[in-house]
Amino acid sequence: MAAIVTVGCKGFALPESDSNIPQATNITIADLHKLLNGKTLDITHDIIIGGYVTSSDEESNFYKSFCIEDATGGAEIMAGLYDLHNIYPKGCYVTISLNGCSVGEHYGVMQIGLKASEYDYYPTSYFATRAILDRHITRYDIFKQIPPLPTAIADLNTSQCGSLVNIGHLRLASKEYQDVWEMNTDGCWLGYNIFADNDGNTIAIHTSDYADYAKHTIPDGTVAISGILQLGKIMGKEFFMIKMSHEKDCIPID
Repeated sequence: MAAIVTVGCKGFALPESDSNIPQATNITIADLHKLLNGKTLDITHDIIIGGYVTSSDEESNFYKSFCIEDATGGAEIMAGLYDLHNIYPKGCYVTISLNGCSVGEHYGVMQIGLKASEYDYYPTSYFATRAILDRHITRYDIFKQIPPLPTAIADLNTSQCGSLVNIGHLRLASKEYQDVWEMNTDGCWLGYNIFADNDGNTIAIHTSDYADYAKHTIPDGTVAISGILQLGKIMGKEFFMIKMSHEKDCIPID
């Protein structure tokens, strides 16, 4: 792992904030992501990012992590605790002091946590304790629900990974991928599902075994789906993927 040498200028209870005036940030999420260049970086300087929470683990599709977004992009925070929606609810503003953290990339999404061990699956490790979280993350009594960006599969790009998007005019097409590992052809959410738009472009939706709605039936007909954009591989081919927070993030539109 490399270290950043210099960058710019210098039921849980909700974490308390010293002030409703947020700590100043000194780098955007997008600019920090650009610095990675395919590597995992150990931060040794006073770098601060901020953003609004855009995901929720309330229905257990997100596991011990949550996502934030500023005006430039999104990132995943490896918090390492359960019931994060009670600590960092969707829409709340947080700042993250990155000195002592590691920053990497997983599924195209910038990931922030502690330094990973040699055998960790993820490029960064979980913060894991409330004391460590409070040392690095400050939550403010400032709320703004970030709306998902309306877009189309053909218009997606990797700079949007980690951000909240909405794609409409989708139909379930998983049965066209019968032999794909972890593909669900039973019409429920569990595992991977493929959706296609009117032009035949495809996107994957992944649902955890632990999601409350994993075994619920996917709505028939055309739908719009919102969630955090990721980039993964299915059948050796790169696919954009969406990770939903709630079952209601899939809305029938006909």
